[in-house]
Amino acid sequence: MRWRRGLQLPKMKYEREGVVMSGSSRFGKQYTEAVLRGLMDAGHIRRVVDVGAGSGTYRKLLDGAAADVHWTAVEAWTPYIAEFNLNTLYDEVANQNVCDFSFAEAKADLVIFGDVVEHMTKEEAIEVVTRAVDAAPYVIISIPVVYYPQDEVNGNPFERHVKDDWTNREVLDSMPDVVSVLVHDHIGVYLLSANFRAIRNIGQFHPDAVKMLRTEAPTEYVFAT
Repeated sequence: MRWRRGLQLPKMKYEREGVVMSGSSRFGKQYTEAVLRGLMDAGHIRRVVDVGAGSGTYRKLLDGAAADVHWTAVEAWTPYIAEFNLNTLYDEVANQNVCDFSFAEAKADLVIFGDVVEHMTKEEAIEVVTRAVDAAPYVIISIPVVYYPQDEVNGNPFERHVKDDWTNREVLDSMPDVVSVLVHDHIGVYLLSANFRAIRNIGQFHPDAVKMLRTEAPTEYVFAT
């Protein structure tokens, strides 16, 4: 179901702790894989735009799911394209800032913002995500929901966290059409959609993915709705 503003949340385990590390966290990945593989295998997703593709984390995570899925990487940092063989890993690579990318022209079924929105101002993040939701039936955001500072990495200015203090509440109050929420340790994963059929389809896979995560990681913090 869609998120209702005003619903009370349990206090975050890491609410007042700072975490400093680069790269993509393992937290939230099992859930993300379970839901997106389910949607792909059911034929609901055939074209994917992976924003801030980096090393291809999400393309590799979903390798083997629905072989006919078309993947587009959006990567602003040119050296990553050769370093991580993105032209081989993806069907298309757009070497540009996502603020200038057209989701409508890409005709995506799914837009992935994995470890991306914290690299923009809040205003930029809301604008870009809103455009994605307007163009694609499925949008997923994975983001640290704690104070999480990060500077440039290996000379890449796009790795810096511009807004490093997102919280679960702020994501829910700021982003459009949030359908489901999963907080795993310090990472929040949010599925967004303004499409009735897509919302229904998310509802088919979200509960089982949450149950699986709680079974496989019984000692780790998991909150979902």
